Amino acid sequence: MLRFGVLGTGFVVDTFHMPSLRELNAQVVAVGSRRSEAFAKKWGIGKYYQGDSFLEQLCSDNEVDVVLVALPNFLHEKAVTRCAEEGKHVIVEKPLGRNSQEAERSLAAVERAGVLHGYAENQVFIPQIVRLRDFLNSGVLGDVVWVRSREAHSGPHSGWFWDRNLSGGGSLLDMGCHSVEVARKLFGIEPSQVLAWGELTVHRGKTEAEDNSVVLMKFGRGLGQAENSWTAKGGLDLRYEVYGTDGSAFVDVTRETGMRLFTTASDKVDYVVEKADIRGGWMYPVWREHELYGYLEEMRHFLTSMKAGENPKENLRDGLTVNRIIDAAYKSVRTGKWEPP
Repeated sequence: MLRFGVLGTGFVVDTFHMPSLRELNAQVVAVGSRRSEAFAKKWGIGKYYQGDSFLEQLCSDNEVDVVLVALPNFLHEKAVTRCAEEGKHVIVEKPLGRNSQEAERSLAAVERAGVLHGYAENQVFIPQIVRLRDFLNSGVLGDVVWVRSREAHSGPHSGWFWDRNLSGGGSLLDMGCHSVEVARKLFGIEPSQVLAWGELTVHRGKTEAEDNSVVLMKFGRGLGQAENSWTAKGGLDLRYEVYGTDGSAFVDVTRETGMRLFTTASDKVDYVVEKADIRGGWMYPVWREHELYGYLEEMRHFLTSMKAGENPKENLRDGLTVNRIIDAAYKSVRTGKWEPP
């Protein structure tokens, strides 16, 4: 059985990755972050590393076979490099790097070491997206002409997201990396040109990064369109639209949950949906978010592939490609022109 070490104890790990690993009966033997003791106790993890040396300690732990890297973006390259040097297989939370240069070095490190590597882009594993790809592959919708996505909420949980130097960017990188990768998978080809807009519209004084952005991508004669927002109230809004020559498809992940609920007893409301801004009025409760957003099937694929000694189909090469597309988008924001990835 593969033995997991987890680097990071933030919202994504606690809410999505750990429930997925537990449901799949994965063996998590160690966790590391600056403050990991309480997290280890909550999840029953035997070893925890914390303080300034947590990363080095976990990467050098001989009882760890695979490391899930879910640290802030500015630590991804360092963590991947150290894991590779220690012969550990790695799974890296999106985005792979703050830019394509970091992503290139991370990919080079794992390929040089010969370790297996997975790129944790959960949205390509969303059950509806997986089913939609099946329909596309069967020709039900004909040739894909337009893929439109929208991901929006009122802003990130952790403070480092708001620091452009630590995160690498704003909504364009944070959310755009999701929709760029899903568009790649739905079209089945690479984009040739990118046009983007990004602006700091609301969160002035809190960040210098763009809190709203739009990315257009040319896929042959088709178009990919991604809207990304850190300023939308009402909880996570995540949806995709696909238009083909013979049909169309709509995926609304967080609004068409099968339940709508209204309450004035806001003091009795616990968790409703990721990044909900209020606990009252009309709400769209979700359940099993780790499955709904694709984390469960993502981790199942990583486990199955790595147990078989095979590289996952979603790996750091995909992460590098996404970073290159996002870099082109940022260049386009500056130039106002279509840019090649």
